[in-house]
Amino acid sequence: MEKTNRYSVEYEWANVIFYQEVEAMTIQEAKERIQHAKINAAIRAVHVIEDVES
Repeated sequence: MEKTNRYSVEYEWANVIFYQEVEAMTIQEAKERIQHAKINAAIRAVHVIEDVES
């Protein structure tokens, strides 16, 4: 069984601050998901919201 977490990622993109929830296995994976979707996004913070088991 994979263990994933739900993260809240705060990032800056086009001079605007955004918050997005992401499910990922690690903080690094959560950051990469945002950066893949929003090229040049500057990650400001990542917080664990909850553990999720799939």
